[in-house]
Amino acid sequence: MPRLLTIPLATALVVAFAGCGEVKIDSGKAEDLVRKVAKGGQVPLKTVTCPEDVKAKKGATFDCDLVFADGTKAKLTIHQEDDQGKIRTGAGDLHVQGQ
Repeated sequence: MPRLLTIPLATALVVAFAGCGEVKIDSGKAEDLVRKVAKGGQVPLKTVTCPEDVKAKKGATFDCDLVFADGTKAKLTIHQEDDQGKIRTGAGDLHVQGQ
């Protein structure tokens, strides 16, 4: 199977503030980061979906679901760098389903 994408280490601050000062990850901004990272791939990205209502917590992770134009499905693990919404992802975080 051809390499789907090369994922450089990418970081972003993606924050949505909830009630009582609780910091949550903005799923739309997380999806934008995934799209930006996926632009360098050999197979275009068709859809990306990241979970909503993820609380910002240093050391925690969450997965975004990806579907490529050729129908290949994958998950991309996003790592939370701090409690303020800073996230990162890298080459080892892409998990193609069925491989």
